[in-house]
Amino acid sequence: MTNIITFTVNQSHLRLDQFLVEQLPEYSRSKIQNYIKKGQVTIDGETGKPSLILQGNETVECQFVSVPLNKPIIQEQMSLDILYEDDHMVVINKPAGLVVHPGNGNHSGTLLNGILYHFHKLSREDSIRPGIVHRLDKDTSGVILIAKNDQSHDQLGKQFNQRKVKKKYLALAWGKLEGQGLIDGEIGRNHRNRQIFSVVSSGGRDSRTRFKLVEYFAPLSLVNLYPETGRTHQLRVHLKSIGHPIFSDEVYGGGAKNSKSFHVKYTQLLNLLLKTISRVALHARRLEISHPITGEKMSFTAPIPNDFKIAIDILKNA
Repeated sequence: MTNIITFTVNQSHLRLDQFLVEQLPEYSRSKIQNYIKKGQVTIDGETGKPSLILQGNETVECQFVSVPLNKPIIQEQMSLDILYEDDHMVVINKPAGLVVHPGNGNHSGTLLNGILYHFHKLSREDSIRPGIVHRLDKDTSGVILIAKNDQSHDQLGKQFNQRKVKKKYLALAWGKLEGQGLIDGEIGRNHRNRQIFSVVSSGGRDSRTRFKLVEYFAPLSLVNLYPETGRTHQLRVHLKSIGHPIFSDEVYGGGAKNSKSFHVKYTQLLNLLLKTISRVALHARRLEISHPITGEKMSFTAPIPNDFKIAIDILKNA
């Protein structure tokens, strides 16, 4: 079976494989590179290398010939908190701790295993991540979209690519943020640890996040985050870059060691909070899209999870 997908490039100075990874999050970078090397990707009708630098306005066509997977993805029964469902898409409230799709050494217990069991039809069934339009980190809870057919997948993916999807996250961050602001800059791999990201002076990818303080409960801020781009770990990287990492984010400077930076009068409170919300304190609160078939404007909101609610109550009553 051949899966044909076409894109118009709307940005420049980006490698071909990077562009396609952004457009097709359900495919790994190595898989994309393999397709390109096999000549299954053309740029204005011509084949190219994964490292080809795009100039903008090119037409990229992917003709992916599916290859049987070495290991079929296991279908697993699990409880799903479905916020919305129709014939074209599903909106799920993902709990914290649930990985979105299988990866190295992690072949079961993911959201993908669950939706394969629950739904009879998903988009791009011959891919390694059927139905998956976008991702949330393991520790991030909240709204995530699933596509039931290829047309819906393509339309939803295009909205993400064109930055037409409006996203709102809720986070607890260390320290007191100013009332509102914009964080922007280039995000790239951290030169010391290639598994994580950081704001870099050059060679990264543009990123923008608007934020608005909801309330300051010393020594933490409850803040709304509005990402305008969708880079990996963007919100975590951005808040760290301005000195206010997300609470309980050990990877990006928001872990328990941060308690030592604050007055000892907060020690007992912070210890209690670290036990209450022991994962990255980030929740995908709301997502606004246009329906992939009807074009109707739609908004989906995921309720604040219990660990987040309890942490906020503790702060309010401190």
